[in-house]
Amino acid sequence: MNIINMDFVGLDKMSLLDYEDKVSCVLFAKPCNFRCPFCHNGDLVLQAELVIPWADIIAYLEKRKGLIDAVVFSGGEPTLMPDLKEKIIEVKNMGYDIKLDTNGTRPEIVKDLIDSKLIDYVAMDIKNEPKLYATTCGRDAIELEKIKETINLLINSGIDYEFRTTLVKELHENTNFDEMGKFIEGARKLYLQKFVDREGCIVRGLNEVNQQKAEEYAEILRKYIKQVELRGY
Repeated sequence: MNIINMDFVGLDKMSLLDYEDKVSCVLFAKPCNFRCPFCHNGDLVLQAELVIPWADIIAYLEKRKGLIDAVVFSGGEPTLMPDLKEKIIEVKNMGYDIKLDTNGTRPEIVKDLIDSKLIDYVAMDIKNEPKLYATTCGRDAIELEKIKETINLLINSGIDYEFRTTLVKELHENTNFDEMGKFIEGARKLYLQKFVDREGCIVRGLNEVNQQKAEEYAEILRKYIKQVELRGY
């Protein structure tokens, strides 16, 4: 089978924020099947043309052995990359831990990576309650059953994982969170992330949810999820 190579369009050479308790390098894939209005990487997903050759990334990781603990495959949506597994294998063989960021729309890819013992941590975005999911993703319709399949896969996989929701005033309110909690009921942990309006966002002018309101949302979710914490507040 011919593998189509797909390069990355962004690189954070050293991050202390993207993989808890580890120094990581973050790779940003361009392709994405969502157009979330609050996406901080909108400039990469929509406009990026310059790519970073894979050979250059590997050369950088070779030089940083012992200084970096992990590599985060982010995006965009990295599971859309046809050669993702081959790239992860190459990095894993260098001794790095691997974290995958995903929107959960390709459960078959996530399952294969878990079954192949190629990833150590998964962070999956949970956008909203089911009936508002597509709107929050900037789409007319999505395959919600695929997202639910990935949720169940992570909950039952034994792999370390987190769910995370970026709170946006225009997209979230109290009535959403009971249904969202039921959607991921039994999950180990969920982070409610503070939104920051940045130049790279797909839609500008959206607003953050204040800390008091975020705490209210967290309290609703704790009926369904073991650990709910605020991030960035």
